[in-house]
Amino acid sequence: MATTRSPRIKARVAIEEKARILCVLHAKPDQEPFWCLPGGNIDLGESLAAGARRELREEVGIKVELDGAILIVDGPAIGNEQGAVEVIFRGRIEHGTAALGTDTGDPYLAEARWFARNELPISLRPACLRALLLSSDALSELPIVPVGDWTP
Repeated sequence: MATTRSPRIKARVAIEEKARILCVLHAKPDQEPFWCLPGGNIDLGESLAAGARRELREEVGIKVELDGAILIVDGPAIGNEQGAVEVIFRGRIEHGTAALGTDTGDPYLAEARWFARNELPISLRPACLRALLLSSDALSELPIVPVGDWTP
């Protein structure tokens, strides 16, 4: 009998405002700094959408409305890496101004910045997300997949 896979589950949110995409810089001492979309690990018992909203409040101080998923990234464990499945939502700011918070809960967040689509960092992770974002002129052009939950 096979062992059931159990990677971390993450949710990130792609937000576009004035033709720019919001990204955050992770700077861990044991690896090269990299850019990604704001978001992070989903807590036990938390839905993907609730986790995404919580992470955006914690990391960049904004309340977001989610449209649906634009990408699911399958990152199985490789070597010593734990692996993760990431659901990338498309969203928009409902309230607040995006800025790195003073108490993000993540000591490795170093910066939050808006990037023009043609200036997205080469280090934006995952690479397939960068390619997807560069494939369209606007987030609104990307198809979305509704994300449901078990709530009756």
